Amino acid sequence: MNKQSNKQQGFTLLEVMIAVTVFALIAVSVSQATSIAVDNQIHLEQKLIACWIAENETVLMRSEGWDKIKNGSKELEYANRKWLINKKVKDKKTFKGVPVAIPLDIREVQISVALENKPEFPLFTLTSFMAKDDA
Repeated sequence: MNKQSNKQQGFTLLEVMIAVTVFALIAVSVSQATSIAVDNQIHLEQKLIACWIAENETVLMRSEGWDKIKNGSKELEYANRKWLINKKVKDKKTFKGVPVAIPLDIREVQISVALENKPEFPLFTLTSFMAKDDA
């Protein structure tokens, strides 16, 4: 004769709740990691584009001529974003390791690129030196 077992098959409510909690914790962790990775990718993309803009601006300044290398700012639309470019120009007369007796016609040009909606946080700043003969 067969004895009937009173044992039930399946999971208890407590086991199901623990499994759902573990799954929820894993899902939250994966979601946070994905969000951080996407934010980092967007930030790196913005920095790369800002670098390109600063390099392009340096080339433009070199091609315009010595007298047009001045302080200023301008707006630019590039890669479906609006950018703010700030230029600071200083005349340099001395450098460490270079004798003072040598006359120098050199300007230090600092180009900062920021998103237009965050002008106080430049994404990239490029400093270059331009000699009068280069421009």
